[in-house]
Amino acid sequence: MSAKTPPKRVTKDEVESLSRGKATRSRSGSRKIGHRLTQKERILFERAKKTGELRLPLVGVRKNLTNIYLKWCEATNTVPKIISKEE
Repeated sequence: MSAKTPPKRVTKDEVESLSRGKATRSRSGSRKIGHRLTQKERILFERAKKTGELRLPLVGVRKNLTNIYLKWCEATNTVPKIISKEE
């Protein structure tokens, strides 16, 4: 019997590469899930990295921002906190 190796965790550098649309070494991104961020989404993502919570406006952002933020939380081993303006 062969022992299964646990999947590699994604790193901060790989998340940054994904958010810019570049390939990663560990192939952690998926073609079915969007990761590349627009300029507006990048500003929101940078703010979320500093504050620890992602604040989503009503319109103007795609699911890519949420996907990247969740990957970032996985890489930094933090609990994702997403706040929507709908509330």
